[in-house]
Amino acid sequence: MKCSAFIKKLSLLGILVVVIPFTGFASIVVLNGLTHENQANPGESYRGTIQVQNASDKNKSVKIYQLDYWFSYTGESKHDPAGTLERSNANWITYNPQLLNLGPNETTTINFEVAVPGDSLSGTYWSVIMVEGIVPPDTTSKSGGVTINTAIRYAVQIVTIIGKTGTSDLNFLGMEIDKQEETPLLHVALENTGERMLRPELAVELFDEEGNSVGIIKGERRKTFPGTSVMITIRLEGIKPGIYNGVLVADCDNDHVFGTNVSFEI
Repeated sequence: MKCSAFIKKLSLLGILVVVIPFTGFASIVVLNGLTHENQANPGESYRGTIQVQNASDKNKSVKIYQLDYWFSYTGESKHDPAGTLERSNANWITYNPQLLNLGPNETTTINFEVAVPGDSLSGTYWSVIMVEGIVPPDTTSKSGGVTINTAIRYAVQIVTIIGKTGTSDLNFLGMEIDKQEETPLLHVALENTGERMLRPELAVELFDEEGNSVGIIKGERRKTFPGTSVMITIRLEGIKPGIYNGVLVADCDNDHVFGTNVSFEI
């Protein structure tokens, strides 16, 4: 299983994250989480709130709008117009207000309601409500150069799970061995090919050339929506150079465990 391209793309993404300016980072803050998950059946409705705080000592304006959200193990992500994705629930959602004016240290609430259609639905549907601080133009500068203003925005995921419906399937796209300082890293790309959101926890049991187990090592748990993919890294700390065989397992829950055989050299 080879997938060298995604390592290079991930490295480039890491560089970009470092150089992005974070001016005014703490001005606008979403207080109650960036994911709202609810289970509902066709024809049902539910409500929720997004709590927003102006953590600065100046008046701030915030605009609220909707987008769809898709991401890939390569580091690519898309925020397309609301209702674009096949599994978007953006058209089910109403929210208010669309514009906030917050005084210093003021906290307020965005209310939203999700009305699930009575159609034949299965699995997980999602979109995002964007909470974005409005940066006023700088009228004080007299220089003729280019001025860059940084606007902080949050993508709050609104996830609707239709009961216990939908298939749960996962595909191992590829893997690659890398190294951070002296620690070997196993990068694994996973794609959600089913209809339900999954949170795979990745683990690998390795066997040396004599067939002896050198232990079970786990990676972090990552969320994947249908049609999206993620890259999970397992730190192979304490594993000596050599040739290894093993079993790679993605545990999504008690009923959905996916595995594949692996072989590589460190």
